[in-house]
Amino acid sequence: METVAVLGAGNMGTALAQVIAGNGRSLRLWSIETDVLEDIRDRRLNSKYLDGVPLHPSIEACWDVAQAVNGARLVIIAVPSHIVRTVARETAPHLAKGQAVLNVGKGLEEGSNLRLSEVMGQELPPSVRTGIATMGGPAIAAELARGVPTAVIVAASDRGIARTVQGTLQNDFFKVETTDDLPGVELAATLKNAYAIALGMCDGLGHGTNTKSFVASLALGEMAALCLASGGKEGTVYGLAGLGDLLTTGYSPHSRNRTLGEKLVTDPEWREFVRTRTVEGVATCEAAHQLAAAARLATPLLDAVREALSASERGEAMRRFLRQFAFG
Repeated sequence: METVAVLGAGNMGTALAQVIAGNGRSLRLWSIETDVLEDIRDRRLNSKYLDGVPLHPSIEACWDVAQAVNGARLVIIAVPSHIVRTVARETAPHLAKGQAVLNVGKGLEEGSNLRLSEVMGQELPPSVRTGIATMGGPAIAAELARGVPTAVIVAASDRGIARTVQGTLQNDFFKVETTDDLPGVELAATLKNAYAIALGMCDGLGHGTNTKSFVASLALGEMAALCLASGGKEGTVYGLAGLGDLLTTGYSPHSRNRTLGEKLVTDPEWREFVRTRTVEGVATCEAAHQLAAAARLATPLLDAVREALSASERGEAMRRFLRQFAFG
């Protein structure tokens, strides 16, 4: 039986573990959170991150990363973007030639603005670097774990690696497309978090679907320009990694980025929300601003979100954007 390792037992890591185990693979799930692993081992639940979903009996909780990845055909790194380098570095000595490594985190490394596949490439052994892939697309973990029909896209420089990942993940309810546009998928999947904040701000200001759809179309234009300037394909933005993920992240009540946008203009204590949760769009705003500046691109919608994250009158940034740019 093929073995797969998932490093990170948060909501997405656990949801993917559930899917892969259901596909008939032997699944090892590793985490640094002892309480989560004990919950999985003893109760077949991950109450902290995926409450209410009984976990497949083939999911094995692992406390040791070397044990988790030993002999695994596919290793999935499912951790927040700011610790991808740490996990890749810790995992690197235990990987062997022929193993594929899939990243499902969405973000750019703070400080360097490197894409996460580039971060992994710096840390993983040369024999494994050609096996790096990334996943993008609209996938809410709680829905995926329950078997709700979901589609994502997997990108790798080696299309054969993308197809290997596809063969492991795909089933009757989980569709996996493949592409060799690694920069495009990573950038689209990252940028949509910042623009989902803008869509949440529309909710906080009481604007309806008309306004949100208008703002979403502007967001896609800025995302496409940023992707193209950074080595990706413009068309990737209008597929699952960009348009699909933006719709899910910008409209779902479960989205942390959308919720932050709403709180920015309604809740004076919004910083507490950021402090206690991983909200990737905050760091993405600054990284995307730097990418836009380097490429000399105008990104007025992104600028409005960035201003809202630092201004005292947070709602005014979006009002001014709509008034001056959109309808001026």
